[in-house]
Amino acid sequence: MMLPLLTFASGVIAGAIGVRMVKNAKAKADPTIADLKSVDVKAAAREGAGKAQSAVREAAVTGLLAIERTSAGLRSRLATPVEEAPVAAATAEAEPAKDDAAEPVKTEPTPPASPSGAA
Repeated sequence: MMLPLLTFASGVIAGAIGVRMVKNAKAKADPTIADLKSVDVKAAAREGAGKAQSAVREAAVTGLLAIERTSAGLRSRLATPVEEAPVAAATAEAEPAKDDAAEPVKTEPTPPASPSGAA
């Protein structure tokens, strides 16, 4: 009855020992991993935050420069007068006026009077 429980417990213990052995082997192979306790965590966090802040600042500057470039292009398009557009607009306005005068005015026919006289 206790056989499955003993098998499970021995598996957990063997797994824990295996994990510790792997960690020790990595620490011996790479001295920087073994030196984690001597690293100043607060200084490393400040350095990482400083790098992130400078990266965000650079991204913001790049975005603002792109907006500035786009708005300058649009400003130059709006500031330059287009001389062909008023001539085309005047021609387009003159033509419909001629068409309106040539068309007869339409009137609606009056309905016939009802024979009963009741409306």
